[in-house]
Amino acid sequence: MRRFALTCFALAGFGLSASAQMDTRPDDHFWRRKVVNRIDLREKMNAPLTKRENKFYTDNSQYSEKEGLIMALFNGLKEGKYVAYHPDSISTPLSYDEVLERIRENEGALSASDGFDDGFGSGFDESGEGDGGIGLGGGDDGFFDDGGFGGFGDETGGGFDEFSGDDLGAAPVVSSYGGGDFDPGPYENVIHFVEDRIFDKVQSDMVYDIQFIEIIWTDPGETLPEKSLCAFRYEDVLETLDNSQWKNRFNDAEYKTLREVFELRLFHSFMINISGEGLPTLEEAEYRRQKMVEFEHHLWSY
Repeated sequence: MRRFALTCFALAGFGLSASAQMDTRPDDHFWRRKVVNRIDLREKMNAPLTKRENKFYTDNSQYSEKEGLIMALFNGLKEGKYVAYHPDSISTPLSYDEVLERIRENEGALSASDGFDDGFGSGFDESGEGDGGIGLGGGDDGFFDDGGFGGFGDETGGGFDEFSGDDLGAAPVVSSYGGGDFDPGPYENVIHFVEDRIFDKVQSDMVYDIQFIEIIWTDPGETLPEKSLCAFRYEDVLETLDNSQWKNRFNDAEYKTLREVFELRLFHSFMINISGEGLPTLEEAEYRRQKMVEFEHHLWSY
């Protein structure tokens, strides 16, 4: 009986922690920092975010989206469930057709690299709309010089294993998205997501308020710098994430939704900016992460 009671208590506490991620009153924010995180989707831990289901599992009707995060977001945009936002301003919505036009501009850059704009809205910046307001700006040097982030130098490849479908025994990926509207491949390598790290004085706990998911274009030839395509408000795409499959590589009985993956932190990322301050190396990013963990641990120490 005692063990059963402890188990129920633990499960109840877990449910509170998960539900509180997006439900904190601004007046209860004892401490808050805006953090831009980078997820390399080619890492093995992150690969299920874009891995497509193979033909033997296509009859699973539990999930309406089975082709990964990027495909799910674009499908929802195409169906008119929400809008995207321009990388230079989160107040400028983009329709599906407008995003397609930006995609064609990126494709044109491959054949005309002389005209490629290396400061094309490649990240998030402070917009002057208060602590909660952020915009996406273009820094020429790639490190929030004018509030933008782009490229992250050559540090992003340090020590990370790249993923291919063959690693999991999967068939080669061939996209049939949108009847050939565009090739999603260049957008399935890297994403950024922006969140507020909040220490809530009522819960006495650190919560993560995810605000945006930013889609990044990467040059397949690894020559041109990265460019931000668009951003999605996290609260707008929750329904789509709830219906999108995250494939458990080790257990077919334990698939999850992409929303669960984000809110349970089942991925690897590193910070590239904290409250407008760029982090130029992986070592600095890890140092700042550890400092944040220590800050949370000692915040209520006496």
